[in-house]
Amino acid sequence: MSDKKWFGPKRVGVGLRPQTWQGWVITLAPAIVIVVVTLVLA
Repeated sequence: MSDKKWFGPKRVGVGLRPQTWQGWVITLAPAIVIVVVTLVLA
């Protein structure tokens, strides 16, 4: 397993941004679920 952090500081602004593919999965998965649920229930 890699020691690289999944999230790191943004270059501009305040907050964190994904640094690895695992971070992107955690960021995008809830958004995809929300879109799918909205489309199914609409």
